[in-house]
Amino acid sequence: MDLRTSWLWRCGVVVVAVGLAACNAGEVSEEGGEGTSLESAESSLVCEVSQTCASGISVTCSSASGVCTSGADGGGWVECDGARTYCPPACTCGTTRYTASRYGEGETCGAAAFQARGFLSEMVAAKCPAGGCNISDSFGTCVPLGPSRLDGFRITITRTYSCKEPANCQ
Repeated sequence: MDLRTSWLWRCGVVVVAVGLAACNAGEVSEEGGEGTSLESAESSLVCEVSQTCASGISVTCSSASGVCTSGADGGGWVECDGARTYCPPACTCGTTRYTASRYGEGETCGAAAFQARGFLSEMVAAKCPAGGCNISDSFGTCVPLGPSRLDGFRITITRTYSCKEPANCQ
C-alpha cells in the first residue's frame, strides 16, 4: 500500500467512526459488544402517519427525518417533511343526466349485449373521470345480422347515467 492510499484509508475510517458516533451507533454496550447498528439508528428516525378519510380510503406518508403530522381540518390531511396531502373529496352523484346508445355484435344475443355494454362503459369512463352513477340501461331488440350474414346478432343498448362529482372524488 503506498502512502497516499494508506492516508485515504485512515481518513475514511475516521469519517465512518465520526458518523457512527453522531448516530450513537459506535457506543459500546454493557455486554461489551457494539451498541445500536447504523441500520436500526436510521430506522428509529423514520415516522409514518395515516389518516382515514370520510370516503373510507386512507392517505399515508412517511419521513426519514421524523417530521410527520396529520389533521382533520379541510377534510383531513397528512404531512411529512412539509409536503401535505389532503384527503380526496367524497363522491356524490351529479344531477346532470346523459344518454348514449351503442350497438354490439356477437355470435349470440348475450355476446352482442356484452360488447355493447363494454362500448358504453368505455364511453362513460371517458365522460366521467370518477365513474358513472345512477346507470340505467334499456335494451333494444336482438336481431340477426341479416340474410347475407348468418354469423351472429346485433343489439343496441341505450344508457342513461350521471357522473360522480367532483371529478377527483374517491
